[in-house]
Amino acid sequence: MKAIAGLVVFLVASSGLAQSFKVVTVDDLYRALSDPKSFVIDVRTPQEYAQGHVPGAVNWPLQQIEQWWSKVPKDRVVYVKCNTQNRSRVAVQYLFSRGYRNLNLVTGGIQAWMARGYPTVR
Repeated sequence: MKAIAGLVVFLVASSGLAQSFKVVTVDDLYRALSDPKSFVIDVRTPQEYAQGHVPGAVNWPLQQIEQWWSKVPKDRVVYVKCNTQNRSRVAVQYLFSRGYRNLNLVTGGIQAWMARGYPTVR
């Protein structure tokens, strides 16, 4: 999977697509949770997800992106987060390369979320 993710990053970055999604803060994500059109994907491992996650987020690990990417709703605003933002950046770039456009990369990930004192689910 690392080789595939690395290839995706290279291909997307070299094609000029790397800046074609929104980069948002955890504050933006917190406000977006009240919108039913928001869809939050947590790309961390199930073990990390179980330690605490954003309410309503689905756990679709980056390592399994080839199995779940086509399930991402195209009619909703998608927020992708991980621990900090490294894996979520790869996931957003991958989804963008597959035609998704309503994508938001959440900066700081769960670490920033928890530092702000926002609610988590365990």
